[in-house]
Amino acid sequence: MTPEVGTELINPKAGTKTVFLATAESTGGSYLEIEVTYPPNNPPPPMHKHPSQAEHFTVLAGAIEAIVDGSRHSVAVGEEIEVPADTAHQMWATDDGVVMRWRTTPALRTGEMFCDLWEVARDSDWQPDGMALFGVLQKYDVEFCLC
Repeated sequence: MTPEVGTELINPKAGTKTVFLATAESTGGSYLEIEVTYPPNNPPPPMHKHPSQAEHFTVLAGAIEAIVDGSRHSVAVGEEIEVPADTAHQMWATDDGVVMRWRTTPALRTGEMFCDLWEVARDSDWQPDGMALFGVLQKYDVEFCLC
């Protein structure tokens, strides 16, 4: 699935929501921008990096904790955090949950990766196993790799 501006991906079991604000197509590949909502204390993704993409996060509500290149950061409403390309990181919502704007530069196929991950969750009654998720991520080795 290729997202369009306005596409919403909602996971009712995880309590997450992703809304595409800008896509690879709408920006000529320059960047992808989404608004994400995570519930309080969501489980963090595994430590990972994006080999050729930088990320910029702006917290709109709530707060996150992040580990970027081995350093821990607390990021509150109105604050931002940058993750340079090829930098190991992970982040998660705190006790208040979080709504944040998330820009990935350049876009590459990140939008398609988010959609494919969502589809695997949907097709597994919102509880995909790790191998199913890993199978999707293998298709996106330019956008994502585990550390």
